Amino acid sequence: MLDKLQLCDLVIASLPVALFVVDAEYKIVEFNPAAEQITGRKRSQVVGRSCAEVFSSSLCEHHCPLHESEKTGEPCLGLEAVIRLGNEEELPIIFSSRAVQDDSGHFIFGIEVFRDATDVQQLEAHKRNLISLFTHDLKAPVAITGGFVDRLLQGKAGPLNDKQTSYLQTINKEISRLEQYILSFLDIARIESGQIELQLNPCDLSELLEEIVTGFEIQAAEKKIALQLNIPVIPDHITADRLQISRVITNLLDNAIKYSQENSTVLLLVQEYQDLLTLEIRDQGPGISIQDQAHIFDHFFRIDDKRRDIQGTGLGLAAVKAIVEAHSGRVWMHSTPGKGSSFFVSLPKGDTRVS
Repeated sequence: MLDKLQLCDLVIASLPVALFVVDAEYKIVEFNPAAEQITGRKRSQVVGRSCAEVFSSSLCEHHCPLHESEKTGEPCLGLEAVIRLGNEEELPIIFSSRAVQDDSGHFIFGIEVFRDATDVQQLEAHKRNLISLFTHDLKAPVAITGGFVDRLLQGKAGPLNDKQTSYLQTINKEISRLEQYILSFLDIARIESGQIELQLNPCDLSELLEEIVTGFEIQAAEKKIALQLNIPVIPDHITADRLQISRVITNLLDNAIKYSQENSTVLLLVQEYQDLLTLEIRDQGPGISIQDQAHIFDHFFRIDDKRRDIQGTGLGLAAVKAIVEAHSGRVWMHSTPGKGSSFFVSLPKGDTRVS
């Protein structure tokens, strides 16, 4: 009869996804056959070596997901990275990580599962190109239609009765909203393709956050939501495009307020970790299911539940992801249904402090 250890080894070996396990020193102690097949590395070649040395992942230096999981106590799900293969070529992967800790909170070991994301990335690229072409072609007819509606409202084609005016005003409002959808998506596409050049300068994150929070005080007060800004120490500056980073924070804070219940709290917390600044926006809203969390930053994705009565394009979080990654940063989230959500933005620090 199989003992527990033998059963565990059998399960790991039979998994259809690649898996590796690291010990408390981040050295690989397990590497299953699927991981061997994807990476072109034998188990005997990697056991005892650090995962950063083996994979040279695009996240290893600044955004190690096991470090993040260790800090938050939550798994990191559905992340994307690029790893180095045994033949020195690079491979995009989609992976999830979990740090396991003892009762005292000390890191014991970490588990990561991953799969080849080449086909997924190619499909996403084709989809983005198709939608980009489609939305670009929509710009002209929508603008022309809006122009004629404006002329009708101005009486250029004769007088209008009250009902006609009301109908045209509604049409004009919806056309304006459609134009914003189109412009938002084209903006994201330009950021992702590098067509928008970021204006990178030293940016005082504390000052920026205080300015944005002040701007949201009225909106929060209408729902009796307490906005709390927690900056334990004056952080190093970041080198960033202030306007684009403002868009990121504004979008996340706006969502937190919109989806929070009345008489609740929205917290903005800034933390320093090695050479990174991490901003957390935490709400006490309805939370997001595990299934939806995997797609929350996808283009046009909207949660299919009672929140449908809140208007949106499904592009806001996609824009957040594009802007943060253009700054060599990372954005992710943790959520427990019924207990709220936390969105995290991690950005490289500058070399000097703001005076």
